[in-house]
Amino acid sequence: MSKNVAFVLDIGSSKITALAGGAGINDNFLIFGRSSIPYSGFSDGSFFEEEKLEEKISQAIEDVELASNISTKKITLAVPSEFCISKNKKITIDFNTLKRLTEDFVKQICAKACEEIDGQTLIGVYPIYCILDDGNKITDLKYSPKTTKLFCFFNAIYADSNFVTKMNEILSLLGIQKVHYVCSIYCETQYLINPEKIAGNTLLIDIGYLTTGVAVAKNKGLLKLNSFSLGGGHIMGDLAQCLNIPIKQAENLKRKIVVSVRPSASDMYEIEDTEPKKVYANVANQIVSERLDMFATFISKCIKPCFEKGTILSAFLTGGGISYIKGAREYLSGRLGVNLELAEPAQVPFDRPIFSSEISVLDYALKQFEKKHKGILAKILN
Repeated sequence: MSKNVAFVLDIGSSKITALAGGAGINDNFLIFGRSSIPYSGFSDGSFFEEEKLEEKISQAIEDVELASNISTKKITLAVPSEFCISKNKKITIDFNTLKRLTEDFVKQICAKACEEIDGQTLIGVYPIYCILDDGNKITDLKYSPKTTKLFCFFNAIYADSNFVTKMNEILSLLGIQKVHYVCSIYCETQYLINPEKIAGNTLLIDIGYLTTGVAVAKNKGLLKLNSFSLGGGHIMGDLAQCLNIPIKQAENLKRKIVVSVRPSASDMYEIEDTEPKKVYANVANQIVSERLDMFATFISKCIKPCFEKGTILSAFLTGGGISYIKGAREYLSGRLGVNLELAEPAQVPFDRPIFSSEISVLDYALKQFEKKHKGILAKILN
């Protein structure tokens, strides 16, 4: 594989997506191959048809290798929030001599300070801020400051060890020699949100098909990470069950509903299909609203301490679960008491919330290449 091409595997709750891409001009990406394979997904941290994972992952990777004419031995794998936990820790170190702080050096120190958690594998450490011996507080180590003492507040993210073991087994059989694991919603906070906004406590809600990730981010780390098994697919299921319509019609109806409008008793939604059908708009809206109320309740519980302290400075919604339901973001904003902005990639044709995870992880993977290149160059120059 070319040194300038990143290969990403995104494990979603309804699709497994493989992507090969490189850096283009104006912060855009060059997409050399992409394959998205539907599968049965997961819930409560377990896959529904685990025995079919190898087949689906293999198909996605082979499709991309064929389309891009690029063979890979290394992959950056996006771990869903349901398989991740996040911890925060503070460390203080006296070096007794002047030390240059690079990002890699500080991360190594933080990793050594991380606790071992039964059933979890450490996949990333991210300094949120550092305080130097002169009292200077910094959030970015790109200028490699020097100090004799270091206080660091950092974020450690772990992935479920069973998940990691299963993926390692599958990818090893497919000839993948190196896998870099990263939490998908962490990547989204770093790519989708403006750096000026993420300098304050920032809420990101990613609602997918069967799962929802909730993260509070600050600078280059997470302050909080939670998830629950509820997504846009459950709204579709509600519509199908309550209105006694096929799941395909429920999906079409979901895209017609306008939650922000209060329909009259006679207003109807017409579902276009082989056999068109009409349903009462007020009934359909009520079904969706009640499920959105459930989302709001679960999200509030996930970040209740943050709301109580009033420290959420900005909030965003992404993912394909409810982003296409007209008025859903505004409805959820009202229930949560925050102004939810829509977060989506800037890259055309992937400038929709449904692509947020895969494009954010691609951005993360390419930045790791860039950092590695700069690190090697710095060593040569020094």
